[in-house]
Parts: sequence; C-alpha cells; structure tokens
Amino acid sequence: MALTDVPSETSLERVRGPERMRSTGWRWRHVRWAAFAAYAVGLLLFVVFQGVPTDRLGIYGGVLAFLTIAVLGRGWSAWWQMMVDWLPFEAVLLAYDYSRGYAAPYTAQQIAHRAYPIHDVSNKLGLPLHVMFPIRFDQWLGGGTMPTTWVQEHFHPGTAVPWYGLLVSLVYVSHFLVMPTVAVVLWIRNRARFLIWMRMVIALAVAGVTTYFLYPMAPPWLAQDGGVFPGGFVGRYTTEGFDLIGLHMVGGMVSQGQYLVNPVAAMPSLHTAYATLAAGFFWWGRTWWQKALLACYPLAMGFALLYGGEHYVVDELAGAAYALVIIAAWRLLRRRRLRVSIQPG
Repeated sequence: MALTDVPSETSLERVRGPERMRSTGWRWRHVRWAAFAAYAVGLLLFVVFQGVPTDRLGIYGGVLAFLTIAVLGRGWSAWWQMMVDWLPFEAVLLAYDYSRGYAAPYTAQQIAHRAYPIHDVSNKLGLPLHVMFPIRFDQWLGGGTMPTTWVQEHFHPGTAVPWYGLLVSLVYVSHFLVMPTVAVVLWIRNRARFLIWMRMVIALAVAGVTTYFLYPMAPPWLAQDGGVFPGGFVGRYTTEGFDLIGLHMVGGMVSQGQYLVNPVAAMPSLHTAYATLAAGFFWWGRTWWQKALLACYPLAMGFALLYGGEHYVVDELAGAAYALVIIAAWRLLRRRRLRVSIQPG
C-alpha cells in the first residue's frame, strides 16, 4: 500500500463529522422524547390532583416549558428565538387580563365576598351596568321565551348532573386551551401563520376589554341573583360536569384577586369570539366536511354558555361578530398585499 493511499487525519475527520452529527442528533431526539414523556406525566398529575388550569400565567408557563423541550439540542439561538416570539404576546395578553379586572364596577371587598349588586352600579368611567337590554333582546329573539331558560329546562331539568354535562364542561374549558394550543402548533409548523394568529388574538382581546369598559353588562346568572331574570331559575352549570370524573377547574393565585375578576365582562362573549376565530382562521381551503366540523366548535360553545347560564344569545352573537370582523380585516389586508406584490415594477 502506497503512502499516499493512507487516509489523512483531515480526511478521516471529514468522514466522521457527519456521523458524529447524526449521532448527536439521535441522542438529542431521544432526550426530547424522554422530556416530553415526563412533561406529559407531570401535566396529567397536575390535572388529576389540582384541576384543569385556566389562568393565562400558568398556561403560558406550561407552553414555554413545552417549547423549551422542543428546541433542546438546537442551540441557544433557537431557544432565544422562541422567547422573542412568545414573550411580547404573552405580556400583552397578561396586560389584557389585568385591564379586564380594572373594568369591573365592584370593589375588592365586593369581589372577595362575591357580593355583586346590579342596581345603581357604575364602573370607574361612570358608565352604568346594563341589565335589562340583553333580557329584552333575548326575549324578542325567543318569541317571549328566554333561550337560556329553554336550554336549561330541556337539558338540565333536575339537580343531578347529566352525562353530557362533562362534554359541556370540556367545551367550556377549551376556551382556555385551544388558543395557546393553536399557537404552539403554528409556531412549530409555520412561524408566519403563528404571528398572524397571535396578532388576531390580541386584536380580539383589545376589542373585548374596550367594550367591557364602555358597556358593562350583567350575565344571566347575575340577573338571576339580582332577582330580575324572567322565567325560571338560572343555574350556573358550566363546570359541574367535571364532578362526574372527580376533576375541577383551577386558576393561578393572582386570578383569585380583584385584578383578573370581572363578573360583568359579558358583552361580547369572548368564549364565543375565540371559538369563532379558531374556526374562521382555518376555514379557507378546507373541504365541506372539514368546514362542518369547524363550524361545530363555536356552535357547541354557544350551547355550553347558554346551558351554563354564563351568557345571553346577544352576547354570543356580538362575540361571533367581533371575530368575523377581525377575520374579514385579515383577509382584506392579505388580498391587498398580494395585489401589491404582483404589480409590475
């Protein structure tokens, strides 16, 4: 064998380099899967022993932990890009949560004791609490019968929790989970669409809290407590379905204070609004049956809110309208950008 036929150290490194990279990538992939498994077990134990999380701070802490696992082994730059993408949106949404609490017309003592009068009540802007308008609208819509009353009488006629109460509770709590879940999937698969989604989410949050300041309105359960709801008793049943399986809902510690609590944040229904936004965001380019499934989500949310005494129909229609306006504005801006991009010169 000639001396020139012996592989040099440099050439050996060139061969071993890709192999070493593949080996490192294989190890990190297994580390990520092990971390995801531990994360899933920890999340399951939390839900079983503590309850379903509903506070934004806790949910987004879990999101950042999940995404940190997703970028393990990809360098600090990948982790930092994730933080840069998520933290500004999280800061804005936390500001929304706190400002929503400031829109409440009740004092800290009233909130602590859950004492919510409905007569001669005004918020910090001096704007009065609206009680009768949604009742009159829903009565007109129902031909004299309140839709909330009809739903509860037909689907929750007794004191026992029906089996489908669990489905109602799952639909209701999905409000707290669908939006961040969509954001996580989009960030992993399509960062550009993630940015669009989060901007729409923030626009809807700002529109909602602005309306809460300008138009405080009592929901059905509060009108019932104040003795002005027409018809039969209105129960608040949105989360009782979890009792069937021994779970409950839990918020963060700050959510128990006055800053995040606004019992008259009813107009519009952001539960309906975000359900409509999620369906509308994925609407285009889908088959008819996929669109039918997407449409089921806001409809199911609307039913759950009536069933639980949380909202009037007018609140839900307003929430859907807010979301549809934001979707229409996004589509309009998108078409304009496309026209500009294809113009010659």
